[in-house]
Amino acid sequence: MLTIPPPHAAADEELFDKAAAALRRMLAAEPRNAAALARLGDLERRRGDFPAALTAYRRLLAVAPDDAAAAWAAAVLGGDRLPEAPPPVGRIAPFVRLTDFLPPASRERLLRDVLAVSERFAPSILNREIRDALVLDEPTTRDVRSWFVPKLRAVLPEVLWRLRMEDLHVGRIETTVAAYLDGGFLAPHRDDGVRGNARHRIVSCACYFHRAPRRFVGGDLLLHDAVRAGGSPAGAFSRVEPLCGSIVFFPSDCLHEITPVTCGAEFGDGRISISGWIHGSCCSR
Repeated sequence: MLTIPPPHAAADEELFDKAAAALRRMLAAEPRNAAALARLGDLERRRGDFPAALTAYRRLLAVAPDDAAAAWAAAVLGGDRLPEAPPPVGRIAPFVRLTDFLPPASRERLLRDVLAVSERFAPSILNREIRDALVLDEPTTRDVRSWFVPKLRAVLPEVLWRLRMEDLHVGRIETTVAAYLDGGFLAPHRDDGVRGNARHRIVSCACYFHRAPRRFVGGDLLLHDAVRAGGSPAGAFSRVEPLCGSIVFFPSDCLHEITPVTCGAEFGDGRISISGWIHGSCCSR
């Protein structure tokens, strides 16, 4: 029986390696084992190795061309446009990651500017059992917005096309700058809602910048697969590593979380990001 690491075991590579090795031995004996290929793809997503996961799903499609869940997963991980119809079961959360959204000079300048105003960060207003993070005050965040939002709008056409949301009427864009220091985390939640600012959130995004080399571990974004009937998580997820200079977009109704951060005591040692929420209206995906 395979032992699969729990959601927050990002550093336990030994468990991941053992589980992956067992699946590959199984596939060496049975190359067309569709269940093993699906399991391997899901395992590699949990690990955050998207190229390996994509390879597994494409192998599965070669065996089972009509597997809608595998086709959906391959489109997400391969950077393609989503299939017209989502699979009835086994749907991974769609996302678009741009790894070089912030060039080195921009991320260094942004980090320098943010570290210079570290005293303007205050604890998040959310309950500490839900979120442990520091958030930059609104007046200073407006300085970031002045250049960040136009850059965001410039890539939205491609992002929305890949998510099959090109009919979105883009309205205002919320932004915040957050720092997750030692012990920081964000519990599973959705960004949309029925009240306040969350009512019209359609697409969420997170842009990462931090000291190089990275001085923290953890802080991964987990995008959970579509929930089961009754609202419980499906049990599988995609682990998005907070790569410096990258940005990830995903629908605001996706269940997601941030794994606990471990880092040194200095403010600049933590996981720092700009989060954004695109408001508007859109037909159902």
